[in-house]
Formats: sequence, structure tokens, C-alpha cells
Amino acid sequence: MSAFADVDQFVKSANRVTQIGDLASLLTDVVAALGFDYVALMHHVAAPERSRWAVHVVDYPDEWRMQIRTQRYLAEDPVLTACQRSAAAFLWSELPGLFSLSPRQKEILDHAFACGLGEGFTVPVNVPGEFLGSCSFGLKTGHEPARDALPAAQYVGCFAFEAARRLQAAEQVCELQHQAARPLSKRQYDCVVLVAQGKSDWDIAQLLGIASNTVHQHIETAKRRYGVASRTQLVVRALFDSQITFADIIR
Repeated sequence: MSAFADVDQFVKSANRVTQIGDLASLLTDVVAALGFDYVALMHHVAAPERSRWAVHVVDYPDEWRMQIRTQRYLAEDPVLTACQRSAAAFLWSELPGLFSLSPRQKEILDHAFACGLGEGFTVPVNVPGEFLGSCSFGLKTGHEPARDALPAAQYVGCFAFEAARRLQAAEQVCELQHQAARPLSKRQYDCVVLVAQGKSDWDIAQLLGIASNTVHQHIETAKRRYGVASRTQLVVRALFDSQITFADIIR
């Protein structure tokens, strides 16, 4: 089967999956078919486990994954730095030509090599309003990529990232819809609308004829309902769920 036939089959299958784990399995298979050993599909966030909706599918050598966490390499990873400077896919051996590597970044590359991760190929993914992302295809130390497989790998990287974003977005919408099943009370609604209008607790208390402490309790209860920490986040979530409208705010 040709490289692009593999890509076509991957795209068709990826469009049908409903779980990120199934996408990861498909990705592992097509990566092997293209002659690579490892893959990392990820948003560039320092702590992906704390960013629930960030894409994070990583199949690198265990030793290297451990080093990334313990040595805090992610913030200075030269591959991720290159993604900020290039819209085009690149080989890791091309990094010195993209920007001047710091001593720390040279150390990171040397350490990756020692952990069994040699050459690689990365496809940057930049979606406005989201974390910067990428899909990287890695090879074991001493292996070289098949140059004719790189265009196919680029297609796979783009399609895989879009499929992962679709799955994460669907899961997020389901959760938001579940949370929206419990509407704001009348007083919570009144308070959130006035918060959206820029009113303080004291202002809201005067307008509604209730105590400031009561206003605070209504707002805090609404924040807990949505699991948010700030008044701004509360307003955004209430708008998203159509609990309040822009017409309410400007009225």
C-alpha cells in the first residue's frame, strides 16, 4: 500500500472514531506504516494533566517521557520553540537552521538522543484562540526517515490533530450541556446579569433591595454551579448556556 493510501485510510477511520483512545491506536498504526517509531500529538501546555481540554497523545520512550516531567523540559523544548517560529513542517536535524539553540536546548536534544529518540519530523498546528499545537513523528536513535513519507506524515499530522480537537470539543460540549441542565435561580439570574453590567455587590444589593452578603452568596453559588473561579468566567459560561443573553446585559 502507498503512503497516501495509508493516509486516506487513516482519515476515513479517524472521522469515525468517538474516543481519543481509538484515535491514538489508529495514529500508532499509521505512524508505523510510514516508517516512524514514535508519535506525539499535543497542545503545548506546561502541565497537560491540568489542562483538561488540551490534546495530549504521546507515545515516546518511557525514559524520555519521565525526563520531560522531572527535568521540566517542555517549556524549553527546542522542537516546541521551532513550532512558534515556523508554519511549515520540519525535521529535528534542521532545528539549528531555524533559530540559535541555547545550551539548555542542546542539552535537551542530547538527552533525548541518549533516551533512544533520534531524528524526528514535526508538523506545527496553530488554531487562533487555542494553545499552539503540533504532531511529531519520532525515530529510534540511528534510524533515518524515508523522505518520500514526509508529505504523507504532514497530512496525517494535520488530520490527526483536527480529529483530536473534534473529540475533545464534543466531550466538552456534553459536559457543558450536562451542567446546563440545572438553571440559575431567579435571584442568581438577576445577580449574574448585573455582574455582567459591571455592578459591584453593593450596587446589586441596592438595586435588588437585598443585603450585600446575600448578593455575594448568590454569585458564589452560581460560580460553584459552573465550577469557575471568577465573575468574568461566570458571565461567559452563563452566556454560553443561554442562561442570560446579550440583550439582558445591555438592557
